[in-house]
Amino acid sequence: MNNLKKLVGIEAAKFVKDGMVVGLGTGSTAAFFVAELGRRVAEENLKIVGVTTSSVTNTQARELGIPLKDIDEVDAIDLTVDGADEVDLDLNCIKGGGAALLMEKIVATYSQDYIW
Repeated sequence: MNNLKKLVGIEAAKFVKDGMVVGLGTGSTAAFFVAELGRRVAEENLKIVGVTTSSVTNTQARELGIPLKDIDEVDAIDLTVDGADEVDLDLNCIKGGGAALLMEKIVATYSQDYIW
């Protein structure tokens, strides 16, 4: 399952373009997404600003050199990528009840586009 999550994270990172404000989700799939963004920032000189949904993601992004802002420092988020715990055939998603759920909802509210 981790290989599939990694592929999803890498593929989702392809939607991120220079100048974007990007919501960085929390959890195993989001961690692969953040890792790929960190690689792109370092190797491709990708210019983005991240807004994180948890302290874990905040730490990971900082260690990877992704510039960050707090949610109250941005007017909007261009794209947020996060995982979902369940998705049905109609693409209805269920998020978990973890510690990051409130911040994930706040970041989603600011987001123009969202990839789960």
